[in-house]
Amino acid sequence: MNTRETAYSIFEQLSEEQLKGFIAMFQSFYPVKEDGQARRDEAFNRLESMRRHIPQLDETKELNEYREEKYS
Repeated sequence: MNTRETAYSIFEQLSEEQLKGFIAMFQSFYPVKEDGQARRDEAFNRLESMRRHIPQLDETKELNEYREEKYS
């Protein structure tokens, strides 16, 4: 009997509650890795919340006003 078969036979003998306890204990040693999508979604939502409207700038007008202030 190979290792997987042995593990499967042990799992078959466990009750539902025992199996839940085993899974909880096992996850403390080997946490389930996220697929990353949840983390990416959360990061995107944080970026979205920081986004704000920036009005269109007329660079020529801004530059002329700056020059007037500085050299007047």
